[in-house]
Amino acid sequence: MTGTPSTELAPHYDVVCVGGAMMGSAVAYFLSENPDFDGTVLVVEPDWTYDRAQTTRAQNSIREQFTNSLNIELSRFGIDFIENFHNNVQVDGESPELNFRGTGYLFLADDEEHYEQLRAESIDQLALDADVTMLRPDQLAERFPYMDVSQVAGGRLGGMREGSFDGWALFQGIRKRAIHNKVTYIHDTVTDLEVANGRVTTVRLASGTSVGADWVVNTAGCHASKIAAMVGLDLPVEPRARTSFVFDCRQPIDSIVPLTITPAGVHFRREQHHYMCGAVPDPDVAIDVEDLDARDDEFEELIWPVIARYVPQFDQVQVVTSWGGQYDYNTLDHNLVIGASNEVENFLFANGFSGHGLQQGPAVGRGVSELITHGEFRSIDLRPLGYERIASGTPILENAVI
Repeated sequence: MTGTPSTELAPHYDVVCVGGAMMGSAVAYFLSENPDFDGTVLVVEPDWTYDRAQTTRAQNSIREQFTNSLNIELSRFGIDFIENFHNNVQVDGESPELNFRGTGYLFLADDEEHYEQLRAESIDQLALDADVTMLRPDQLAERFPYMDVSQVAGGRLGGMREGSFDGWALFQGIRKRAIHNKVTYIHDTVTDLEVANGRVTTVRLASGTSVGADWVVNTAGCHASKIAAMVGLDLPVEPRARTSFVFDCRQPIDSIVPLTITPAGVHFRREQHHYMCGAVPDPDVAIDVEDLDARDDEFEELIWPVIARYVPQFDQVQVVTSWGGQYDYNTLDHNLVIGASNEVENFLFANGFSGHGLQQGPAVGRGVSELITHGEFRSIDLRPLGYERIASGTPILENAVI
């Protein structure tokens, strides 16, 4: 890991990010890149190897095909950031290689009602300049001849700006640039947050040291509800198990294999010379935050029967590897929570991404930076995704959750 943990802490920071990995680094990066911000930033990272971070366990894909306009805008900025990655993060003329592969996302419909739902959603997506195309079975067969189109009523395909990338490289580039910009990283754990008169005043660490802070940003991923509880706030974010599988297929597929989402919720895509897949567990329940075990039985029980139904060549496959991960799952509506609460004005949320953290990280980092620096969101108005909807129990609809 490039970047040595700091051993000397200043007594006070303008901004403290509780948790590093993608979200803490994105906030730190955009603050340090903002010409109107001249403060100090501390990122407190309990896992210096990042081995247990969800950033390193994600499937690293990005799309425009959401049904909520804010999610489309958030991920679109992520796409723009990736397209200009070298210029955005280069240090001394160098940057990590992202290896972006544009394939599109393909949402399949198994009946006419589902197809009409995808089509209706596409109208709104097209109105927001998203690149999406509705395809009937014969059109699917022409583009993807490996698919058994007798199983579907059609599908919705995204453009080549949707695809997959090296998530570790994305994170590394953002983090290295933040360190280059004089952001301080410390290998430690936040154990308590002191609040006085509706503001966080002190961040206490497991090492026994404490620092003052003007702003504290909750970027703690699956630990977010624990951090929120330190300031007396409830956050409906819990860890949910997600297992990723990589498998080989005995009969090679020569066509593009986009990230394909079946009506059963099983998804698959090509991953270089292999294929990657996953599914929603049944039942999908909260697990221990330290539980990163792979649920290997999911492949044969949940995934293989489905993917072989749509791709006959997947009848003969072999799992190459698997790993466990977690979603920081927002149980209210599966959408992120960003900004402050009325109760603690300088404690900011950047939590509950429910699987969309890598692709939405750049836009959220920029949004938090704007909120701290200017007192408002300037690029994308993210107020509808604020904590007020959590406090009132008012969900925001998003149909395209994977």
